[in-house]
Parts: sequence; structure tokens; C-alpha cells
Amino acid sequence: MAAMTESTPRRPRRRWIIAVASVVGGLLVLGVVGEVVLRGVIDDRIENTASNLPPGVSVARDDTPALWQLATGQATLRIGVTPEALTNTARAATDLPELEVTPQSGSLVAQVPLAVGGTEETVDVLLSVAAEGGRAVLRADTVRFAGLSLPVAALADQLGITQLDQLADGVTFPEGESQVAISSAQATEDGLELGAEVAMW
Repeated sequence: MAAMTESTPRRPRRRWIIAVASVVGGLLVLGVVGEVVLRGVIDDRIENTASNLPPGVSVARDDTPALWQLATGQATLRIGVTPEALTNTARAATDLPELEVTPQSGSLVAQVPLAVGGTEETVDVLLSVAAEGGRAVLRADTVRFAGLSLPVAALADQLGITQLDQLADGVTFPEGESQVAISSAQATEDGLELGAEVAMW
């Protein structure tokens, strides 16, 4: 009889622990289910956005929890841009039809044929990329030519090549109205990697 009396007060405590564990388990299950459902919603939103992007641009959801993205109303994306897509964008913006953007050692280089001293020479224009005002900006920094590194503006002035000035001013994308806001930009061995947000509704 004494042993039963000593164990009686422990029962309410066990019930309380079981109740708390059940509540926590239920919340975890709801969280997992909600995360899976919301990821599907976000993926649909991304697919709709990606359909308006040019060839060579890929879009994927990043690792930010879907519940957080729901709370902020912004889907967080990773955007990959191939060198071919960068080339097409830069050609259209600068009227340099033979310009070609290539990744080199983790940076981007525009190879541009130019008429120099009566002959055509291909120069390397080193490009920087940054996220500015919700857009990615590709900008020419330096020209490598005949073993020298010169500021783009200086070479453009000497040769009278206004297209290089356009590159120095910067090529911005996406152009025009866009639902995608670029938050980060980084050159990679595969071209360009962008971080972006898109409104979920």
C-alpha cells in the first residue's frame, strides 16, 4: 500500500509530459506538411516567372524555409545566367555584334574585336557585376590590350569607340518592368549567379 501511495503523485506529471510531447509533435507535423505545401506554391510562382525570362537563364528556389518566405511575401531565388545569355544581352545593349562574354578564373571578360591602327584586334574587357536598385549591372572596368591594362574610358576616348563607353556605363538586366528584384550578383565559372526575390502575390 505504501508503494502505491508514493507513485500516485507521479501520474499527473507523466500526463503533462505526454500532453506537451503530443502538442510539440503535432506542431512539427503541421510545420513539415505546411513547408511541403508551400514549396509547391513557391515552385509554381517560380515557374510562372521563369517563363518570361530569356534563354540561358535558369531559376531555382533557394534553401530559405518556405514558411519564412510566406511570412515575408517574397520567394527567394537563385538565378543562373550562362555566358551565351550575357553575350546576347551585352550585344543588344552596346551594338557590338561580335562581342563575346566568357568566364575566366571566376570573373567575366568581354572579348571585343576593335579596329586599332588600321587593323582589327581582339581586346579583353574585364567586367564587374553588382546588384543595384533591384537589377544586375554588368560594367566594363579595364581593357587588356598589347600587354597593357587601361581604363575603359581612356581607351574609348582615344579610339573614339562609343560602344565601349556604353559598356563602361553598365548593361542592366532584367530590362524594363520586372517582377524579379536582384539582391546579389556574383561571377562564377559557369557565368553569373544571382540572388533574387519575387513577390508571391
